[in-house]
Amino acid sequence: MTVQGGWYTDSMYRLASRKRVFGFTGLVAALFIGGMSWAAVGNGVFQGFIHHIAQQINRDKVDFAVAESCTSWFYEQLKKPSPVRPDVQQLSFVTEEDSSHACAGRYPGIDEARQAFAHSQSTLSLSLTFYQLALVADRNDDERYDAGELQDMLASLNVAPLQGDHLQLLAKLKGKFDDVRETIEFTTLTDSMQALYSKGYRFTPADQAAMGRVTGES
Repeated sequence: MTVQGGWYTDSMYRLASRKRVFGFTGLVAALFIGGMSWAAVGNGVFQGFIHHIAQQINRDKVDFAVAESCTSWFYEQLKKPSPVRPDVQQLSFVTEEDSSHACAGRYPGIDEARQAFAHSQSTLSLSLTFYQLALVADRNDDERYDAGELQDMLASLNVAPLQGDHLQLLAKLKGKFDDVRETIEFTTLTDSMQALYSKGYRFTPADQAAMGRVTGES
């Protein structure tokens, strides 16, 4: 099963298991506040940016697991025998006995649960793809953005650079991620990735390992 615009297929959805999702602790990364040189700027931006995305991945994984679980729960209710006579209109397939279930309190019915499930699939896929982009932009895998890497990534995302101010740069990148995720604009991500690939950037084994850590698959 593939989510539209995502870079991951079946392997991504293995992270939907509830044990793995709720046991996820997130990527531990601290925002490094260094000097105002481009080297320090790049380091602080990289660490702060991937930390921000990883935190959202953590939340998205929980939302995905909850929506998946509740969708399954509502389907199970549909399979239960009708609690009322055939000649009495049944207003809801959730019985009084089941109404105290957390899913019944979270979603009005199966349609809303399915919509939440589909939406959480898309947002999780987008967050993971954005994390991949942030890793790819670190061309030499030294966990920092040098001047060229930082400028290339900003250009690929159409974010105007602010020379020498790492806090503003980081805030703008976080804002870009939040905006793209809010509107689920996969095109922005695919265009950005293509721009980096055209300049020789690649998804490396080190990047794959980092993705495994954030998804819980390594």
